[in-house]
Amino acid sequence: MRRQAAVPFHLRRSEDSFSAGSVTSTREVVHGLLRLDGDRLVVQWRLARHIEHVGSMSVRSDEEMEAVRELVVPLVGVAGATVRRRWWLPRNPQFVLRAADLRAFEEVAGEGGLRLDHPAELVLGLRRSDLLVAEEFAAELTLAVAERALAEEEDAEELPPSGPPARLEPPKP
Repeated sequence: MRRQAAVPFHLRRSEDSFSAGSVTSTREVVHGLLRLDGDRLVVQWRLARHIEHVGSMSVRSDEEMEAVRELVVPLVGVAGATVRRRWWLPRNPQFVLRAADLRAFEEVAGEGGLRLDHPAELVLGLRRSDLLVAEEFAAELTLAVAERALAEEEDAEELPPSGPPARLEPPKP
């Protein structure tokens, strides 16, 4: 069955650096899309960076927008997905994608990537308005992973048939 479900996500991070005569503040926002396309998961994202330099004599602000990047992960590399909602932060739902192989998210977690907390877990921010879409996407992805595993099991060699089980003899009095 051909599936093409999608869910948008975002990540935000910031970094400040101080030196003797200046302060540099960097804010990065990543907007992306997770798409299930048949037997593969497509992760697309674009990074927008805002850098402010404040020196003793000058203030400068720079905006950078990177090109769209894409990572295609076969479903063999995906272990599962869930939507995480915390009761104390109801406004910040997260989409958690777990890898079955550490190499699955290598491009995303690498030096030029998204700097993940753990290379086997891709934790992505969601808008509250996308919560139901994300839960449906997680269910579709889980179903696709399960169907792939089932198809692998069916293709595996079957055990040779054995004879009927041995009959037990009634106990002697």
